[in-house]
Amino acid sequence: MRALVAVVLLALISACQAPPAEMTEAEIAQVEAEVMEWAEGFLDAWRGDTRTGCEANLVRVHPDHVVFLRGGEPRRKADWLDWCLSTNAGLEDFIGEWTDKQVRVLSPDAAVFLGRWSGTFVEDTGRRVHHPAAVQRIMVERMADGWGITMQQWSNGPSEVTEGG
Repeated sequence: MRALVAVVLLALISACQAPPAEMTEAEIAQVEAEVMEWAEGFLDAWRGDTRTGCEANLVRVHPDHVVFLRGGEPRRKADWLDWCLSTNAGLEDFIGEWTDKQVRVLSPDAAVFLGRWSGTFVEDTGRRVHHPAAVQRIMVERMADGWGITMQQWSNGPSEVTEGG
């Protein structure tokens, strides 16, 4: 139930809030540009083996806030690496790209990124699984050294085995 509430709240926050009126267009554009750059780094880190991707993206996880929900419980950065490695065990590479990216600025220090992507996971068995239409919604908050995930929701959408079935 808590997981459902968190997903609904994230959806409402991302759908209903506009940037604060006190933010200038230039400030909003700056936050959008920073989060877009962050998102490129997030996706780029997945290229290569799973351990490298998980470890590279660990710096993009907020140290103090809820990051994801698992088993009905909120999890923080300390749990993220183990979760990432176990969830992605057996993957050797990811080949993909964002097909659509949007940023909704919530404040100077918070934003929601919505990214649609298309990509192929290469498993250590040689099997390739293509996801033509997947999506991620990621809430980020400013950290001392950039932006960090505070909540993440994704759907890999439909998939098809393209090799090594």
